[in-house]
Parts: sequence; C-alpha cells; structure tokens
Amino acid sequence: MLNVIGIGPGNKGYITEIGKKIIDESEVLIGGKRNLEIFKNFKGEKIILGSNLVQIKDYINQNTDKNISVIASGDPSVYGIGKYLSKNTDKENLKIFPGISSMQYMFARIKMDMNDLYMTSSHGREPDFDYLLSHKKVCMVTDSKIGPREIAQEIIKRDLRKIIFVGENLSYESEKITIGKPKDILKVEKYDMNIVVIVDEK
Repeated sequence: MLNVIGIGPGNKGYITEIGKKIIDESEVLIGGKRNLEIFKNFKGEKIILGSNLVQIKDYINQNTDKNISVIASGDPSVYGIGKYLSKNTDKENLKIFPGISSMQYMFARIKMDMNDLYMTSSHGREPDFDYLLSHKKVCMVTDSKIGPREIAQEIIKRDLRKIIFVGENLSYESEKITIGKPKDILKVEKYDMNIVVIVDEK
C-alpha cells in the first residue's frame, strides 16, 4: 500500500491524527530531510526524497507488497507530490490523506476567506502575469526565481492597485507576515520560504 500524507505547513502540531496513525503503521517512510526529522522515533526504514523522484517512483513500484508512506509539506494535492505519484504509480494501491496546506494556513493568519480564490505556483514555471493579475484574489506558492519582489515589480509595471501579503516560514517560530503595497514589498531585499497573497486595493 502507498500512502501519501500531507503533514501541514511545517509545525508538527498541524499534522492530522489520521496522518500520524498511518505513518506509525508504515514500514517505510519517504520524505524531505526536514520533514523526516519530525519523525525521529519512526522505527521503520527512512528514505530521503529530494531530486530523486524517478528513483523513488521506481522503488515504490517495485515494492508494492510494503506499506509505504510518502510525507509531504502542506497538502499533497495542492501543488504537491500527490499529482506526480497518482500519475506514476498504481492508483488502486494509492491512498492520499490531505493535510492543511500553507495556503489555508496563510488565509487563516490574515483572517481572509478563500472564496473565489485563484491559486497558482511559480515553481518551475513562468506565470502569465496578465492573466494572474486580472483576478481580484490570488495566492501563489513562490520559489527563489519568482517571489514577492518580482510579483511587486510586475504589478508596478502594469500600474495596478494591489495589496500584497507575504507569509514567510509559516507555522514555524520564525514566521513573519508582511503586508503592503508593491513599493513597500520592494523595500525588503530578501524573503525566506514564502506564500504570497495578492488582492485588489479597496
């Protein structure tokens, strides 16, 4: 059996009870190095997930008799590994357990509803900013190439009136949320791991 488990935005307190139970019952636990560190007392085999997606996929497909769990930050179906594994492993052997996504966490922190939200990611892709910024409410998972500063520059370039919320290191002790107009966001030279929310200025 293959389980894909969302473990929330980072703080282990956000892992669901069913997620913990499935992980405890697993023979093999696969995940990013930082995520695996949360489960120091796991008694089975641990495998680090990095850029070795093909090897991990092959391992899973060759060990269908084992109870394997893949852990993923946030929710595995929201710009996570869930899509890759559902396409590249036996769906009959796959169960996905949702977690609290970083997007959900961010909206709870800024006390804003997620209704009519356009969700996207800049991971490994070049966003269509004309389309993206035509929406009244946007949430973007960012990467090191396209983050808050680049988004702010694109808004300024189009002379749009938007407010930007930047959530860094969400749910960790170093969590920080910055709110401002694009010119305010540009005053910060570097942002840590973050989620960006963009809304129309009222």
